[in-house]
Amino acid sequence: MAKIIVLGAMKGGVGKSVSTYNLAYSLNKLGKKVLVVDFDSSANITRCVVEDIKTVEISIGDLMMNQMDEEEQPNPAEYIINRNGVDFILSSKVLSAVDAKLRLEMGAEKILACILEPFREEYDYILIDTCPSLNTLTINALSAADEVIIAANPQFWAMVGLEDFLLTVKKLRTVSILN
Repeated sequence: MAKIIVLGAMKGGVGKSVSTYNLAYSLNKLGKKVLVVDFDSSANITRCVVEDIKTVEISIGDLMMNQMDEEEQPNPAEYIINRNGVDFILSSKVLSAVDAKLRLEMGAEKILACILEPFREEYDYILIDTCPSLNTLTINALSAADEVIIAANPQFWAMVGLEDFLLTVKKLRTVSILN
């Protein structure tokens, strides 16, 4: 069963996407089957996988919209891209619309977990790259996570963000334990 690991931070430019990408290929070299979810509308990992982001037909944003609208999900072969032995679910600007719509959804924090659940048996690791904030998307990713890696650099504002991020993780773990 896959371990879901979220890579997050409250500040941009601290290496979340690079760390996610490198961790995926390092785990792959160790013989592990890895799925990477680019859960950031800036789509940095997606830009590493495809030449033109406009060619992404089905993104994680589309899957989230389908889940919220209770529509059937497409076949994974239509949206999982394999590059050099690592599988990816790509991102797009649709994810920005998802963030706004999630605020109106009941049980919104579990939508990503529902999408990823069928993949837990197929992979050893599912890595989720998140955006540099504590928005509804990041809360969703943290709710799906078994573990969290927080990227930070030793600057004052990064440390302030780290404290807020850790507090949020602690709160989510407490709520998950009680439910």
